[in-house]
Amino acid sequence: MSKTYQDVSKEELEKVVQQLYLQLEELRTAIKALQDRSLLISNEISEVRMAYETLTNIQQLNQSDVMASLDRYGYVYVRVHLENTDRAVVRIGRDLYAVVPIDVAKNILMNFEKDLTDELRKIEADLKQLTSIYTQLQNKLQEHLSALIKKEEAGG
Repeated sequence: MSKTYQDVSKEELEKVVQQLYLQLEELRTAIKALQDRSLLISNEISEVRMAYETLTNIQQLNQSDVMASLDRYGYVYVRVHLENTDRAVVRIGRDLYAVVPIDVAKNILMNFEKDLTDELRKIEADLKQLTSIYTQLQNKLQEHLSALIKKEEAGG
């Protein structure tokens, strides 16, 4: 046991252990929130890529008859006849859409994907940092718990 723990009372050690535990709980909550956000962004990137590929196929094959999913998971499809295969409606803001040529729509999708990928990288960096801090706090908690156990065994 280090000399510093010999000079610290059992009550002080208990208080530090409680504080470390609370900090670990807060970090665990923050890490979970970042993990959830990371998953959502990864799914959104997949959706953007799928839309890009679909537009590319329509453009390259000049398809006018397509199957369109009515939901995100593909439970129901309908056959659709496209009146126009050189334009698409694309989201350009939260609730703002525009009819643009397919090449422009694909560029917008590429920019969305880039922005989402940048956000995902930032979240992953934050996750790595929080996980490192979490590990350090866990080690510190173990150290304090060991010192507390030794104090209890020593009778005070």
